[in-house]
Amino acid sequence: MRNRILALGVVVLLAATVAFAGGDKAKGTKMDPAAKAAWMQKELGLSDAQTAQVKTLIENTNSRIEELKAQGLEKDAFKAEKMKIKADHSAQLKTILTAEQWTKYESLHSKPPATAKKE
Repeated sequence: MRNRILALGVVVLLAATVAFAGGDKAKGTKMDPAAKAAWMQKELGLSDAQTAQVKTLIENTNSRIEELKAQGLEKDAFKAEKMKIKADHSAQLKTILTAEQWTKYESLHSKPPATAKKE
């Protein structure tokens, strides 16, 4: 009985430690545009010109989403408009990247930048 209680305590302590260690990353914080562009440059092999274009695109997309949030739309309307902004973002990004970079971006896009495979 004593061992079970001790084991349960260890499990609870471990779970609390893991949850706490997640910090802001666990809350879904996003990278700032410069950091995201730098990550994309490293992962996709972007040129300096492409990196600058990507950074500007991310800044514009983020500001459009912030403006949308300020409008105070209902949840469904907000979601629909945000999806339009993200679709526009993807379309513009596709024009900046080469076909090879776009393919690699799509494969990495499902992973958050902090957990993307490091080489």
